[in-house]
Amino acid sequence: MKGFLAIDIGASGGKAFVGKYDGRKLSLEEVKRFPNNPVSLNGNTHWNIMSLHENILDGIRAASNRGLEIQSIGIDTWGVDYGLLDESGFLLGNPMHYRDMFEDDSMEYALEKAGAEWLFERSPTQFQPFNTLFQLISMKRRKYRALDVAKTLLPVPSLLSYFLSGEKSTEFTFATTTQMFDPAINDWCKEIIELFDLPDITTPIVEAGTVIGSLLPSISRDLASDMKVILPATHDTGSAVAAIPFSEETMFISTGTWCLEGVLLDRPARSKDVLRFNLANEGCYGGKYRLLKNVTGLWLVQELLREWRRDDPMLDYSRLTEMAREAKPSQGLIDIESPLFKKPASMESAIIEESGRHGKVPRTRGEIVRTAIEGIAVRTKQTLSELEQVTGKKIRRIHMVGGGVRNTLLCQLIADYTGLQVIAGPVEGTATGNIIVQMLALGELRDTNESAELIERSFEMVEYR
Repeated sequence: MKGFLAIDIGASGGKAFVGKYDGRKLSLEEVKRFPNNPVSLNGNTHWNIMSLHENILDGIRAASNRGLEIQSIGIDTWGVDYGLLDESGFLLGNPMHYRDMFEDDSMEYALEKAGAEWLFERSPTQFQPFNTLFQLISMKRRKYRALDVAKTLLPVPSLLSYFLSGEKSTEFTFATTTQMFDPAINDWCKEIIELFDLPDITTPIVEAGTVIGSLLPSISRDLASDMKVILPATHDTGSAVAAIPFSEETMFISTGTWCLEGVLLDRPARSKDVLRFNLANEGCYGGKYRLLKNVTGLWLVQELLREWRRDDPMLDYSRLTEMAREAKPSQGLIDIESPLFKKPASMESAIIEESGRHGKVPRTRGEIVRTAIEGIAVRTKQTLSELEQVTGKKIRRIHMVGGGVRNTLLCQLIADYTGLQVIAGPVEGTATGNIIVQMLALGELRDTNESAELIERSFEMVEYR
């Protein structure tokens, strides 16, 4: 039986899945799970890229022991972050963590210098302080030495794929998250790069589903494996969207630390409302675009769990959800995009403080968790309204994928607040989409119609009304 290896790395952890394809159905087996623990040094936060690489190698070993013909490997991660290489291809330090940018004013500096409309006209994506462009501007303003000597910028998934294959390229879906990609020319925007006097260190942009090579001989010998290295939709939301059977009336939500909420379009939306609502045009497989809002998601609950586990080590996500289900509905809705939630010393204190600004303060842990989850549902209703205004289309259903669909309370509250049917699944939507794109790249599937039929045959979907 043929197998395909997906490495799906999020902001808090990574997983390796083998996709098994018997010619009719696709099934996923998790073969490796690992933490993604950032490291703080001298006041800066970095991704531990060497640890991620070692865990990917362990994932390949685990997959190779399954008695399958592993055809290929594809890596997807969160967006915007990157590594810098010198002229010899050596990594110049560990990549910076996007959350440090919440305390940086480089986005404001850039908008004052260029103007929001000028930037949006050239790169119509959501203005976020952590976008790649603003990170590079911050490095330049702080006279970051590595930027002066760097010869290559590689997005994190491309960097990890480079470690495996030796090939340097940037995949389309990731490029669209950087605020340096111009969809009018389908390439990097030299005007933006030159305006901010940034080094020209980008790599060629390739389509999602590009086979960039095979495992390096040294890795292939060590792991006794010889598989293709494919760039799937390397931005995890791009992979998640590839796992959704779409119609024109469907809104998608990829749930996890963040909730990526949007619709699928043939071309980017450029109206003034897109800029006014601060929506993003991000790439998808096949050159399509997802018009979306990047919304704070289960980061709130993840931080509560991390905080409360200090005095209750046995606490887990399922227990938090049950506590929230048993609690009274929130009487003081919160703005989940409040600056209080970006990098709080205490998420519990931040939610209580924010609740006090809007209504009744939650008293129990269950009420605090429910306040957070209802806040996500309320924000989803607002995003739904914005998407309908921009596209002029009525949305009639929501399709949710990702680990967040395990939170059945969140799924039900989104159905309740929006008044729409919610379809949830696959749970491992990102890994599923990653594997689907690999199969399309290798000719195992003819097109996205065939992949949609395969997903519907292979995975259980749960419906909420």
